[in-house]
Amino acid sequence: MTAGEVDSLDQRTEWIFVIEDNEADLFLLKESLRREGLNYDVVASRDGSRAIEFLACDQAAANPPDCILLDLNLPGAPGDQVFKAIRNHPHLAEVPVLIWSSQIRGAPVIDSPTRTFFFEKSCKLHEFLTIGSRIRDLLQESKGRTARHGSEL
Repeated sequence: MTAGEVDSLDQRTEWIFVIEDNEADLFLLKESLRREGLNYDVVASRDGSRAIEFLACDQAAANPPDCILLDLNLPGAPGDQVFKAIRNHPHLAEVPVLIWSSQIRGAPVIDSPTRTFFFEKSCKLHEFLTIGSRIRDLLQESKGRTARHGSEL
């Protein structure tokens, strides 16, 4: 994460926050989004503690991400701690969180009744790249949910 990303956050309309320390996985994720035609800005943090700080800032509260991708194995704060911090912020309560890791089985228990999904990273490229379609589905579901909720008001 750079200061420029934080400074320009309030100008973003559609963006995804990725908390991932593996540069190759981040590259493949961006490629997968491109293949799916998802033109979202991607803001990334490679450190769990810095991600928590970033999501707590006023600009992130004013313009929360459309989706958060969270790796469980992170430097700084571990993924389960980052997840708890995400869900403790009211402005992030309805943001879908996709927990993705190479080891979903045996991972810390993530207890959340809402908007939490899991994706196990694969060593096979064609399986790994399916993350883009999963994100597309989550974003479409989230937009549909927001539209339904707005019409109920």
